[in-house]
Amino acid sequence: MSPFYCRLLLLCGPVLLLLTILLPPPASQMSQAAWMVTGLMAWMVLWWITEIVPIPVTSLLPMIFIPLLGIDKLDAATSPYAHPLIFLFLGGFFLSIAMEKTVLHKRIALKALSMVGSSPGLQIAAVMAVTAFLSMWMSNTATAVMMLPIGLSIIAMANASTQDHFGKAVLLGIAYSASIGGVATLIGTPPNALLAAYLSKSYGIQISFADWMLLGVPLALTMLLVCWVWLTKIHFRMPKTDHAQNDTPAQLKALGEMSRSQKLVLMVFALAALSWISQQWLVKWTGLPVSDTVIALCAAALLFVLPGEKGSGTALLEWKDSQNLPWGVLLLFGGGLSMADQIQKTGVAELLAQQLQLLEGVPPVLLLVTVTSLIIFLTEVTSNTATAAAFLPLLGPVAISMELSPLYLVVPAALAASFAFMMPVATPPNAIVFASGKLQIKDMVRAGLVLNLVGIVTISLFSLWLGPQLVR
Repeated sequence: MSPFYCRLLLLCGPVLLLLTILLPPPASQMSQAAWMVTGLMAWMVLWWITEIVPIPVTSLLPMIFIPLLGIDKLDAATSPYAHPLIFLFLGGFFLSIAMEKTVLHKRIALKALSMVGSSPGLQIAAVMAVTAFLSMWMSNTATAVMMLPIGLSIIAMANASTQDHFGKAVLLGIAYSASIGGVATLIGTPPNALLAAYLSKSYGIQISFADWMLLGVPLALTMLLVCWVWLTKIHFRMPKTDHAQNDTPAQLKALGEMSRSQKLVLMVFALAALSWISQQWLVKWTGLPVSDTVIALCAAALLFVLPGEKGSGTALLEWKDSQNLPWGVLLLFGGGLSMADQIQKTGVAELLAQQLQLLEGVPPVLLLVTVTSLIIFLTEVTSNTATAAAFLPLLGPVAISMELSPLYLVVPAALAASFAFMMPVATPPNAIVFASGKLQIKDMVRAGLVLNLVGIVTISLFSLWLGPQLVR
């Protein structure tokens, strides 16, 4: 982007807010506060989508301008930045960092790959399954970074005659399964947690970790299977003959015996996962308000308490490890929730719903498919988390204006934000595998377009089928 356009975009954001300060509201029933919230939201959406400044910096704007313009008090503007769902994600990040620090994630990946032999199709299936599983608990980016060298080593062992197609299938499998696996859990990808926090803050709808998995896991498994069939049986037809034996058993052997640190991290991880799944039973059994956030923070605290390797004199995690936390994602959550709160308080959501009465004749299913399609293809060129943060506060009121649950539109929108497969810039995993130099943009577009279309159908069907069961 040229310096001129950069400066233009920088100026356009503040101008959007300035116009709402200087000009009267366009409707008599709209308050000045609601009008200014609209301008501030437009500014944030512009900067989020273009990323003309870092996304976390844009996310700080509500803390500055909501109290400065007299829209609301500072406490009201800042409290969403400490929403419980943000701390759930924080605890999940610490678990992810512990797995990376102890190289436990690599051991899990190599162990799975060493069990499938040298069949090209099974190797790709194993790579995708491990990537998706790790992405359920770790950031998609970290998962892709870790799996890329493992994938490249498998490609290097392939027969020369099939290496090109096999290599592309492996790399695309890593990128796509990292995104697909993330939708399975609340902490798997930021849009999921953002959705849960938005529904809790705006509508008092609580979605537990286990409730989300009832939707996320079947959807992820279905999409993962479709992706594997598409890559290995249709788009890149894998030969039935085996490759030369891959070297993953040798790599696994080189890691040596499982270390004490790895065992302890695995124990904490297993305890956290089991507690999340059985959270409602824990509440009934203990009589204590054991929330998903409390479980995540307990797991994180254990990582700072349990001792590491013998003689090291340190715990599994030290505070300096927190430097690796994606703090910017947490700020993005806070900024999105703060604006969503003001959209509700100032009446912008109600006004939007009134203006959307023209949609009354549109079949709800058609609207759901349209929203899903829009978010998927928009995310091809924008940040998926920023897209979710911008659209969720708008789609909830639309659903309510049609006498539907807000879940009807916001759930497929959040899922769709993770299902962009065509462009290298669509998701960090796409960019990471593209940077390997073994893929061209046309490879990703051809493979990803079909998955985008399948994703629209799959998300729509699962949202209609399992979406209403998120709240029990």
